[in-house]
Amino acid sequence: MERSMDTKSSDSEKRAERWLKQAAHCVTRMKETIRLSCKTVLTGVSKKFLDHEISENRSAVATDVMQPWKTKVLEDFEAWLSEMPDQAPTALSVTPDTCDLYTLFSEFTALKQEIKMQNREQHRTLKALNQIAAMTDAYGEVMDHFNEKTKQIAALEHNIRVETEKRTVLYFLDIRDSLVRGRAACPAAVSKKGFFQRTPKNMDNIRDGYDMAIRKFDASLALLDIQPLASTGAVFDPMTMKALESRAAAGMEKGTVVETVSGGFKRGDEVLRYAQVIVAD
Repeated sequence: MERSMDTKSSDSEKRAERWLKQAAHCVTRMKETIRLSCKTVLTGVSKKFLDHEISENRSAVATDVMQPWKTKVLEDFEAWLSEMPDQAPTALSVTPDTCDLYTLFSEFTALKQEIKMQNREQHRTLKALNQIAAMTDAYGEVMDHFNEKTKQIAALEHNIRVETEKRTVLYFLDIRDSLVRGRAACPAAVSKKGFFQRTPKNMDNIRDGYDMAIRKFDASLALLDIQPLASTGAVFDPMTMKALESRAAAGMEKGTVVETVSGGFKRGDEVLRYAQVIVAD
């Protein structure tokens, strides 16, 4: 649209420039025609009569009969006639019929109509540009609303994923507690001896199997940024632990965790499950 508008404007400027040149040429031709007519008329008058008229005019000036501005006009006209060549230039030897006032005013009228049409086209273009600007603003508002909703949806998806992972992992934490209890039962099974009770064979391999399973379990939890909380032998922390009971324990200070019933876990700064412990009294 802008290219079409620039093309029309350029054509109008070229046409206006061409018309102005034609008008100036017509005015020059008319001036030359008037000059040739005056030259022809004055040539028919005898030099003696012309000198006589000039002398009378000068005498009138001397006697203050003629106004000063008239005297100046006559002097300028006389100087202009004396500078004119006897033969007219071939480029300017034209007749008044080649360029008349009707043609000149017709061209100016056409130019005026062309300018009006160009103004209407510019008005339409400006109106279209304003509409496009309004549509652009509306599109920007829609895009801002869309981006805001996209961010809200992304945040909602993140919260759903985190909550789903947390609920799913809670069921597997009990399995880890079972592995830990099985690992802790190995030394007790070895220490029990009796006449009718045999010591389990390959107990070391069983203990190593528990250790390996617990390590793999913890590695899988670490992929979800879930870490177990140390509890046994640590000072009771109400922010991460829940005391189920208290008992006397030899060699342990009051408030120290004697036994962990179920382990605690956290994800970042959030506690997924509090450790259930027994505290020394």
